[in-house]
Amino acid sequence: MQFIVYTKKGDAMTMAIVGQIRSLLSAKGLTAQVQLVDDPNLLAMNGIESTPTVVLDGLPICQGYIPSRTELERSVDRQIRALASREHDKEESSSLFGQHRRR
Repeated sequence: MQFIVYTKKGDAMTMAIVGQIRSLLSAKGLTAQVQLVDDPNLLAMNGIESTPTVVLDGLPICQGYIPSRTELERSVDRQIRALASREHDKEESSSLFGQHRRR
């Protein structure tokens, strides 16, 4: 998992958001990369119009406000389910492929 927090340089809200993310990950026993982006050129290149913007694995969680812990938790849980589903689908397809080859 990768979080990206897009913010303006020196924005005091940034550390609160990063703290919430790290606290949530710790409580769930998860690890993830948390990246801060405050370069105005990178904000523009990524189409970020309002800050803070929090993105998890390429999907925006919020734009222009500090997300609540509940909002972050729902996003993390949704991503965990999506990753588990993809892994399950991979296992099923490789299992089916293996059965097909034996015939």
